[in-house]
This record gives sequence, C-alpha cells and structure tokens, in this order.
Amino acid sequence: MRRVTMVAARRPVPLQARFIQVKKPDFENKFSIAQGASTKQNQHMAQILAGNLKWVDEMKSKDEEFFDKLAQPQKPRYLYFGCADSRVPANEILGLSPGEVFVHRNIGNQVPGNDLNALSVLEYAVQHLKVTDIIVVGHYDCGAVRAATKRQDLGLLENWLRLIRDVYRLHREYIDLITDDERKHLTLVELNVVEQCLNLYKTGVVQRRRNEVREELKAANPNKRIQQEELYPRIHGLVFNPADGILKTLPVNFKQRVGSLDHIYSLIPKNK
Repeated sequence: MRRVTMVAARRPVPLQARFIQVKKPDFENKFSIAQGASTKQNQHMAQILAGNLKWVDEMKSKDEEFFDKLAQPQKPRYLYFGCADSRVPANEILGLSPGEVFVHRNIGNQVPGNDLNALSVLEYAVQHLKVTDIIVVGHYDCGAVRAATKRQDLGLLENWLRLIRDVYRLHREYIDLITDDERKHLTLVELNVVEQCLNLYKTGVVQRRRNEVREELKAANPNKRIQQEELYPRIHGLVFNPADGILKTLPVNFKQRVGSLDHIYSLIPKNK
C-alpha cells in the first residue's frame, strides 16, 4: 500500500512581500558627492565657463530676445560638412548665427557612402529639416590631406585617410604633374572637396529630395521648364584659407560633372 504524505497548505504571501526589498538610495548623499566632484572638475573648466557667461552677456546686449528665439525649434537653411580642425569653426567663418546652419565635422571633411554618422546627419537635414543648401568646406594646411600624401602608418587613422588617398588616386595623373609640393597640397585639398560634393550627389536621400522638388515645381506650373538651379538641396564646394580667413568657391561645373556620372549613380528612373 502506497504511503501518502500530507503537506500542510501554505498561507498566501501578500503581494507587496513578493518583491525584493531594495534599500532606498541616499540621493542627498550622492548628489553632494557629485557636486563635490563637479566643483573639482570645474576648476579645470573655469576659462570655458567664464567664456560662456561672457558670450551670454554679449548675445543679450545685441538682442534681448536672442535666447527666446534660440529656444524655438531649429530651421536651418544650410547643412555644413567640414573638417574637425579647431581653426575652422563653422558658424564663425560663414558669418552665421546659432540656428542657421546644421553642422557635421570630421577629419578631412569626408562624406563617405558607408559612414552611418555622416549619412544620418544628411538624412535628417535633408528630409526633416528641409535644408536647401549643402556646403562642403575644406581648408588649406589640412593635416589630414598632408598625412594622406606621405608614406607612413598612422594606425587606425589610416582607415580614414585612405579616403583621401583614393581621391589622390583618382586624380593622380593631374596631381603628379605638379612639381611644387605646396601647390600639390592645395590642389588635393580642392579636389577632395569636389569628390565629397560628388559623393553627396550620389546619395539616395539627395536624389529623392531633388526629385520631390522637381515634381512639386511641375505640379505648381506644368508648362514651365524646370531649371537645375531650381532644384534643391543645392551642393556647394568651398575652401577656407586659415592664413587670411577667406572662403572661396571652387570653379566646378557640378551639373556637367554629375551629368557625366548620371548613367552610373542615378537612382531615379529617366521618366521621372
């Protein structure tokens, strides 16, 4: 005969007792520690914080409503791709105020087709902010361009500098005709800007937006012939000279250059 063991029924556990009891954090103590650390760190940031307060005062003296306007959603007209060089601050060299230009900077002002960072900035600026003009700004005395023309291994940086080496390769026959090293550097700086502009034209987001604008213009005036200059985002290549602060546009016919590559890179069917 099988022996049956009787088990006493358990009393139900109150719901609140089922959860693990966690000690209440001592926020006051933690904040006091953080404040102490912050005070110590701010000793090294004194110049920055003082400069910030000076800037705030200057902006308010020029326009009492400056920060009220700055607190509104941004509506920049321009997207800026530039070099991370500390001598080339985007807003200042363009003479634009905060809120007027959306900025992306990296070493050598690159716009590679596989860089998620740059492409995300491009997508957001074109599709959501609806910028009308994209500016690629290179600069003379660019350390990245100089490094890309030398036989040296800079470790991880080489993966990035190879993009500029590829620009050199594309234009090698022309660049190698230049005997003066400094003139060769200036030329590669300019050609690098041109190639980044072409990279922008190759992207789907730029092509889609320009096609959308074309369709909008057609719908508004079916009999009008649409000019290339009316389509946007427009793309501009410029070079900054740190020696005199001057920006110059590059004399490149992008309509012609893009047209010669259209059969390779265009993503929009011809009937569009």
